[in-house]
Amino acid sequence: MKSVRPDNTDPIPLRNTPHNMGTIMIRFVGLLVAAVVVLALLWSR
Repeated sequence: MKSVRPDNTDPIPLRNTPHNMGTIMIRFVGLLVAAVVVLALLWSR
């Protein structure tokens, strides 16, 4: 069985996703704020 190798040995280019990372950070901060608000409301009762 022959091993299949690509013609060029360049690494596979990775997509630049700074905009995707920003979206993830915004969602994380939003969920964190929502959790803090819910816990504060539960604690204040």
